[in-house]
Amino acid sequence: MAGATGSAGAAGAAVGVDVAGGVHRVDALLLERLGRDPGRTALVCADGAVVSAGELRERVLAVAAALGARGLGPGDRVAVYHERSVEFVAAVLGVACAGAAHAAFDVADPPARTLGMLEDCAPRAVLTSRALRDRLDGCGVPMLTSDDHREGRAAPVSGSPDDPVALIFTSGSTGRPKASLISHRALVSRMNALQTTHPMTEDDRLVHHTTCTFDMYLAEIYWPLLCGATLVLSAPGGQRDADHLAALIRDHRVTTMYFGVSLLELFLLARDETERYDGLRQVLTGGEPLPADLVHRFHARSTASLTNLYGPSECTIHCTAWVCPRDPALDKVLIGSAVPDTELWVLDDDGRPVPEGEPGELYIGGAGLALGYLDRPELTAERFLRSPPVAPGRRLYRSGDLVRARPGGALEFLGRVDRQVKVRGVRIELGEIESTARRCAGVRQAVVVAHGTGLEKALAAFVVPEVPSAPAAELTASVRESLRGWLPPTMVPATVDLLDALPFTPNGKVDRLLLESRAARTTPSRPAPAADTGIEELGVEELGVEDLVAAVWCEALGLDSVKPDDDFFDLGGNSYKVVETVTRLRERLGAEIPLAALLEEPTVRGFAEEIRRVTGRA
Repeated sequence: MAGATGSAGAAGAAVGVDVAGGVHRVDALLLERLGRDPGRTALVCADGAVVSAGELRERVLAVAAALGARGLGPGDRVAVYHERSVEFVAAVLGVACAGAAHAAFDVADPPARTLGMLEDCAPRAVLTSRALRDRLDGCGVPMLTSDDHREGRAAPVSGSPDDPVALIFTSGSTGRPKASLISHRALVSRMNALQTTHPMTEDDRLVHHTTCTFDMYLAEIYWPLLCGATLVLSAPGGQRDADHLAALIRDHRVTTMYFGVSLLELFLLARDETERYDGLRQVLTGGEPLPADLVHRFHARSTASLTNLYGPSECTIHCTAWVCPRDPALDKVLIGSAVPDTELWVLDDDGRPVPEGEPGELYIGGAGLALGYLDRPELTAERFLRSPPVAPGRRLYRSGDLVRARPGGALEFLGRVDRQVKVRGVRIELGEIESTARRCAGVRQAVVVAHGTGLEKALAAFVVPEVPSAPAAELTASVRESLRGWLPPTMVPATVDLLDALPFTPNGKVDRLLLESRAARTTPSRPAPAADTGIEELGVEELGVEDLVAAVWCEALGLDSVKPDDDFFDLGGNSYKVVETVTRLRERLGAEIPLAALLEEPTVRGFAEEIRRVTGRA
């Protein structure tokens, strides 16, 4: 069954340029829009600093000129390694205006992982800052800071709409992250789709706070600038701080906002339940299943519309949208129907359309499709199908997502066909973690599973040691420590257990369902509240940060003790306990701690390290 199909070119004037007339390159659209009214405010920083459209245009052209002077242009790739800042925005836009494609890397990721992705990306230059350049020593790529930018006008670039403009890295099943190549045409199509369904004017303001590992950051940067709205930058790390985001919304009169589902839940929980956000006009969310209860709670706090977006990076940000109705009886949130320039197909295992209401795998086509994966021709051929029987002469992306069409054509998301999972909004290939775990000293085999739902979803690793008599505690601690050095915090399993051998199903495959059941069954239970030990009277001076974290966890979760590598959510924590725990620690420490810090570092040791980082405590 084919899903709804958007009309190609219907949003031609959405960003102020006649796309239907042939302008499908984002650099041409951007420079024209910034130059149209150079005195208007284009960008506002968290500290109140203002950058006009004309000033931003000059910064962008300076970056493009610096790259052009070094011979970079169409066909080249440039890495962007900045904290969120004006420099980050100028770098991303400047690469596009030089005709090259950028790959943005999160400065919070382990340098070893970033260096590995840089090797895959093979950029000809890295745009960074003086403070960060030393982290990438040894990458063998020239690094340019703002000192290397030059005044002057970049030479006009004559390129194709199908030239790449961005690379988005996602977790890879083989242990090697894969990069989707996003074209100018795809990005322009998606910006037009957003502007068509959720129009913004020069009176609107949108916050950029999403990390550059999620492709939504492209929309947060390009969408407001292309339509003449104002881009409001959150402070580095500010995406994890509900108080900071609330202040941005209030102080900068923000009208449009994107929240990942988990962040939206934490944001509402962190703020006083009587606080309203009626200044917001429209809020977009996505990244993981959206619970109906969260929709109700949001609608109770704001008159803004709430739209659920769905779409893998391979389809450039999103391919479906569903405006959540203000219906008190709502019990199922859908992912919606196709956005403009998009076609959807729900097919069975043989590639044939399924009847309405029957589950099938979602295939996606249209202008928003990525060009493929960088230097991965076999994987590109496997996932991006050329001229399939249901769509001769066209190209479809095989999403791996199970959906079914509801009456009226809107789609319901049912789960994954393959082993890709999302843990607290982060798209993860379990194979990448398994491949990394097998690199750990003393490990012969490794399997990683996900168990639980929502904020309680967690990763569990099972490893078979090279030496059967290896000390369990030492090996599991060593594996976790190694994984922390190689993977982002969200990809580090909450638990590592040793097995004598992996379990197999009768057909010879690893029995992952059995391991998932074991992981859920062996999650530490919550005993009765511990006896009064007087720890509520003690502070960081007496206990130290890590011991204080452990003590507060015991209080909030009703435990007698916790270990340094215990996972908050495996111990019974949930979104409400996150708020309770962080609130108690804020009171004990007399310092602001972002709620999302516990989400990203859910172990005692990791959370304590994050608290030291954000508070400056030893």
